[in-house]
Amino acid sequence: MEKGCKGIVHRVVAGDTLYRLSKMYGVRLIDIMKENPYVNVYNLQIGDEICIPTEIYEEAERIYYTTKAEETIGSVIYQLETDVEKLMEYNKELLDIRIPMGTIIRIPPRED
Repeated sequence: MEKGCKGIVHRVVAGDTLYRLSKMYGVRLIDIMKENPYVNVYNLQIGDEICIPTEIYEEAERIYYTTKAEETIGSVIYQLETDVEKLMEYNKELLDIRIPMGTIIRIPPRED
């Protein structure tokens, strides 16, 4: 693996594809491909090292951020100095994230 990976180095195991890695790490496939221009996407080999980008980057006036292990929505909001409403406005897919069964949720009192 070339030094300078701005993210996580993933070692390929049986069954890995770049598409599978994009879903596993929550990173766009195109970003993995950009970060690994010399990888033969049709012939990944067990033991190959793939750089999974986790840096903030800007593209066509849009800013993207790839989360890291152990991050939460709250920590991302704090780090990026935004709020839930703005984050959800640009990431409607986050509204569909499943909450593990048995999670206790605190409900704020109603304001009448």
